[in-house]
Amino acid sequence: MTTPKLSADTPRGRMYRLEPDGPLLYPSITNVAGMRAKDFLQGWYATMASKRALEMYSWLDRNPDRAAAEISRVSRDTWGTQKRIAAAAPEYTRTTADFGTLVHAACELWGTSGSRPSDAEIGELADSMRTTQGAFVTEKDPQALIARAGIRLDGYGRFLEDYQPEFVEIEQTVVNHTVGYAGTTDAIVRIGNTLLSADIKTSKKVRGDYALQGVAVCRAEELLDDDGTLREMPELTGAFIIHLPEAGGYRAVPLRTGDAEFEVFRSLRSAWSFEPDECALEPSSGPKDLLLSLLRAKGGMDGLG
Repeated sequence: MTTPKLSADTPRGRMYRLEPDGPLLYPSITNVAGMRAKDFLQGWYATMASKRALEMYSWLDRNPDRAAAEISRVSRDTWGTQKRIAAAAPEYTRTTADFGTLVHAACELWGTSGSRPSDAEIGELADSMRTTQGAFVTEKDPQALIARAGIRLDGYGRFLEDYQPEFVEIEQTVVNHTVGYAGTTDAIVRIGNTLLSADIKTSKKVRGDYALQGVAVCRAEELLDDDGTLREMPELTGAFIIHLPEAGGYRAVPLRTGDAEFEVFRSLRSAWSFEPDECALEPSSGPKDLLLSLLRAKGGMDGLG
């Protein structure tokens, strides 16, 4: 998937500018949708860390002649070992994200060229990602990687055959100035006489919160091209996911993109703007100063010196 030219990664996530070399103004749709609490991830992070710890124990069991030296090394570098165990979940997430990006890029190439990418072209995409993004550095079997991507492309091809979409826009950035966000949809397609936002996902399942991304695209106000040109936003009937699972095949999954979903997204956009560090004020010098500071913070004594 091509990185939008008007976007950039920041400490607060991906943001967009409205013109080349202009200031970064709007958070990305994905960035805003990510503000939603994901309490379930805590258990998953713990599970992934425990799996890595067990793998380390298993290695000691398989290599008893090297166990003493490894235990000694770990004992001397406890912080390094803790970081390695804690990194299990983020590393897995990065690996799956890289693979998803590869599949997106292959599907984008298919959409722009009109023909399915060859294995050699998929390999070139992977090599480019390895060079520019540091992806697939631990991949030991490039052909297996290409084969895995090929399974997803098989499913994508079946989707194209069954639904016959007309690609109106590919990797198109959209912007909403009123709410203050921007983002890039994989495609805007016409199926029959209906315009829809389509996003490709290679995740294990289609999550309901993808609807927050879908509704943000549907409620965008303008299309934003890489040179900063703003164009009229077409009226979209809705959004759907082209799900390409590991086992092969595809699923076309419609998303709810009504007022309720957009209100949640708007609330998350407000949450994104919240600066918690600014809410802790300077320590007070006494009771009077404490009360005055609290009143100023509420905006009730703006004129007090």
